Amino acid sequence: MNLRMCNQERGFTLVELLVVVAIIGILVGLLLPAAQAAREAARGIQCADHLRQIGLALQSYAATKRSFPPGCVVSVKDNDNPLMYDPWAEAGDSRSHANMHGTSWMLMVLPYLEQTTLYDQWDFSRSVIGNPQVAQTDIAVFYCPSRRSGARSSDRKYLLDRNWTGGGNDYGGCLGSGNGWKNTGHHRFTDDNTGRRWNAPEHLGIFSPNVRTQFRQIRDGTSHTILIGELQRLDGSKDQRTSYDGWAVGGVPTLFTTARDEQSGFYQTGGINNDFFEAAGSEHPGGAYFGMADGSVHFISENISTDIIFSLGNRADGETVSIPE
Repeated sequence: MNLRMCNQERGFTLVELLVVVAIIGILVGLLLPAAQAAREAARGIQCADHLRQIGLALQSYAATKRSFPPGCVVSVKDNDNPLMYDPWAEAGDSRSHANMHGTSWMLMVLPYLEQTTLYDQWDFSRSVIGNPQVAQTDIAVFYCPSRRSGARSSDRKYLLDRNWTGGGNDYGGCLGSGNGWKNTGHHRFTDDNTGRRWNAPEHLGIFSPNVRTQFRQIRDGTSHTILIGELQRLDGSKDQRTSYDGWAVGGVPTLFTTARDEQSGFYQTGGINNDFFEAAGSEHPGGAYFGMADGSVHFISENISTDIIFSLGNRADGETVSIPE
């Protein structure tokens, strides 16, 4: 009897063990996506908080200066064409005189993001390339946690100087709903004369080169106008897909548009996450976060109508559309 009991208590059979392993595998398979979703939800909350902080800084700036900062400070033009500012080239100009800047609106709001010490180190007699220590500083609030916590080695080739080790950004200001940049070269502001250009009155956003927008100029209403949002970071593997990077640099690294394709051959398909360098986008599944001019932050689905996102991008086209719930 004792021998029989010992034989009965020897443990699991191989079949039973395999069943237990299979059950554990199924449970892990069920729990892992839930854990990943929970982590992404936490990152999304943090990302929205970053935009909220930047939006609050812009509100504080506007209250102090009576206007929002210019989208960029730039003077270099191509063949004296008034629509062809080239902030990237100006940012990389090493000449030391006061009219070389190429700087972004993000530099202007540093004191309102508890970065006064960094701001005070900026030499405004030089362009961005002349301020390497400041310009390549990683600022946590300028990074989306779903994408990165600093400039990665793969990102550095898109910085102003490939020897820089930091200074990237994942957020930008809204230029408006017009065609913002040329699709080649340094992505200079467009010379498009079809009426879809960035500075056409019906396409103006809150941020423009060398222009300070006041609250009273947001005639569509602050809750109906995009102020800031997330940027796509594209690797250049397809035509027109390269994204430049860097919070200090004016132009396409720190601005986006909500434009849509209005004629054959125009690359801009409109919407979010559309693999076109001018548009907004993110690493979050299904859409991106945006900050409105009233200080609110919203997640907008990438399935939003291109007509709605188009209208949300400009401040005075007479269309007071709201973000779909």
